[in-house]
Amino acid sequence: MDRFHSFEKVTSGKDEIYAKKQNNDFFKQARMNSKPEKCIICGKATTRLCNSHSVPKMILKNIAENGKLMQANGLMGSNVVDIEKGVNNSGTFQFICQECDGSWFRTYENLDNLKAKEITDKMLSEIALKNVLLLLSKRNVEREVIHKGSELGVIIGAETAFETQNLDVRDYRNEMDLYLSIDEKSSNCFQVLFHNVLPYVTPIAVQTALVIQKDLEGTVINDIYNYSPDVRIQNMHISVFPLEDTTIVIMFYHRRDKNYRRLLHQFNCISDERKLAYINYWIFKYTENYFFAPSVKKVISDNPKLVQLSREYNELPNLGLVNPMIMNKYEPVKIDDIPNMLSPEYAVSKNR
Repeated sequence: MDRFHSFEKVTSGKDEIYAKKQNNDFFKQARMNSKPEKCIICGKATTRLCNSHSVPKMILKNIAENGKLMQANGLMGSNVVDIEKGVNNSGTFQFICQECDGSWFRTYENLDNLKAKEITDKMLSEIALKNVLLLLSKRNVEREVIHKGSELGVIIGAETAFETQNLDVRDYRNEMDLYLSIDEKSSNCFQVLFHNVLPYVTPIAVQTALVIQKDLEGTVINDIYNYSPDVRIQNMHISVFPLEDTTIVIMFYHRRDKNYRRLLHQFNCISDERKLAYINYWIFKYTENYFFAPSVKKVISDNPKLVQLSREYNELPNLGLVNPMIMNKYEPVKIDDIPNMLSPEYAVSKNR
């Protein structure tokens, strides 16, 4: 979870259809205004940015049904945004030029490379680069949302939000430069906590950077409430790539992010089954950048604990918008309270 709340509900309307149109128009304008005039990687001025997929399109196709995927919004309780989209429009962002999109992610977006037993630093750097570009793109959009929301009176404390956002952008740009510097000759840049090929197709696809706040024993890893300029929030990267018959799961961080060392040792002491349970838990707890097959919509949306977890913010309900009187009474969702969508039980049928 980053340092911001979700801005999915800054607009409202008289009914669901009107609200959905109003909300979509609001964010469409914010996205248009947030597009950079230059590619953030190569610096070339461009009028046409690439429609990049945060999860590779070739991955999303494997769990789509009739070309459609379910979005995280469905779990988060938003009835004013689309919860089902086509593969072409799922998880897309416009932040870099066509040339950079076509050249910087060629290694990991190659199926033969993904299926290889060894995963190289170059592949991991490309995954991490895509993740941090998405974060930077989201910050640009959020800046426009904050500005417009402040004008409309639905967002307060804009100056504080901008200050916090600037710290995040500083750190993301630093990460971007770090990942861009890694090439085919680089080695030992990343620490992999988990890399496995599951012999079945999971109903969920994920590629994301997320901030794990506590380790397996409850010790703080990242203090997200510390807004000091000297504090750098450290990202973990998780990918769940369902293929035609198998699923590749990868979890890693850059070795400079030493806050995760204790978690690494803890992870090495538990079974693969338990590792998958934690990865599943962190996906729903800390990120929105996941997509799932329509066939499991009922399994997911009818599970109250999973819905509850997806709407938690810093272990508080309702995206953190809660009466202070009940804050201490709330019981955060635990790992064993939710279904593990990475387990064989929920595998997507080959004959779907």
